[in-house]
Amino acid sequence: MTGIDVLIIILVLIVVFLIYFYFRNRVRKKALKETYGHEPSHMELYFEEYFEEIIENWDLMRKDEVRNWSEDMNSRLDSVAKDINSLKARRKQINTEFDSMETRIKTMEDEWRKERET
Repeated sequence: MTGIDVLIIILVLIVVFLIYFYFRNRVRKKALKETYGHEPSHMELYFEEYFEEIIENWDLMRKDEVRNWSEDMNSRLDSVAKDINSLKARRKQINTEFDSMETRIKTMEDEWRKERET
């Protein structure tokens, strides 16, 4: 086998590979066009393939999940508001009890002072 024969074999292999990659690319573009209705960009294909992983890794939420979360949050806020109102009522009751205790203590102190003075 001479150098020319080797060169021809290499040239034929290069041409076969080029033809293979040309038709492979055409078939791929045709399949993408049938699937998407247009030839999608690299960015569209990337997000199509990795969208679920991006959502999961970045802790993002879909619209329906956000809607459910916000509805749950409203009910939780209503519950917290009720708790706050009951705590305010309890606080008023405790303040009233402390006021009466302070009055009783002051009365007792006054009585103790009077007893000491006599």
